[in-house]
Amino acid sequence: MMKTKILFSDLDGTLLDDKKNVSRRDLESINEMIEKGHRFAIATGRPIYSAKVVAKNLGLYRDGIFLIASNGGVVFDCGSSSILSAETLDMDTVRDLFIAAGTEGLSIHTYTDDYVVSVRNTREIDLYCKNILMPHRLLERIPEDLPARPPKLIVMSIKEGSRAILEDFEKRHAALVSGRAQSVFSNDFLLEYLPIGVSKGNAIEKLCALLGIPVEDAVAAGDEANDIPMLKAVGCAVVMANGTDETKAFADHVTKHTNNESGISEVIQRFILQ
Repeated sequence: MMKTKILFSDLDGTLLDDKKNVSRRDLESINEMIEKGHRFAIATGRPIYSAKVVAKNLGLYRDGIFLIASNGGVVFDCGSSSILSAETLDMDTVRDLFIAAGTEGLSIHTYTDDYVVSVRNTREIDLYCKNILMPHRLLERIPEDLPARPPKLIVMSIKEGSRAILEDFEKRHAALVSGRAQSVFSNDFLLEYLPIGVSKGNAIEKLCALLGIPVEDAVAAGDEANDIPMLKAVGCAVVMANGTDETKAFADHVTKHTNNESGISEVIQRFILQ
């Protein structure tokens, strides 16, 4: 009897090429694995709104396909269009981080169900919203004007030396969020703050348990540091050829092809369908 496997794929730098498109070969391989009874999940740092938009645009909003959004904060079933689990930050933590970043002139934003929200507009937020296909709305006060507790927030810099700027902020404010939130870099421009215990890896363990698929039969593919928890959680950890050296250190396999060369199709053909 065939084992049911599941592939967890990151979006940016993994399933999506550098122009934010997905190749026909990748889509054909995803459809082939679904038709053969396997499962597919997008696992992204993006908010659930953006993950849904991508899934719908690709024809992947259907049975057998799942979304892990906000770096593990939200788990969503496309087939039933329902949230399976959701974790959020407390409002005091949101307030403290908005004050800290705002005082230093750093771009900071969070989310409602339908919008990226902030108290001021920045070039960073304009670029971010364009990349993730999500509209932006200014609020007078955060967290007071938020309709609900958010899944995460992002401090962002696109200045030269952005990684060092954000690492300095992270280090200096570690005590501020200690025991209340955890930080992770999605890339050199995005410092994310998540609820304690949230990661792509923990979300994978939850979803595999719900589906009755052993994590040993799960494959994960990614390229950045925020993918490391999911690479550690699965039976087969794959890092894209274009992935960072830090991430490749946790790989069982590194693809021959990059995200611009249908690397996900390679993953599916080698580790799901063989």
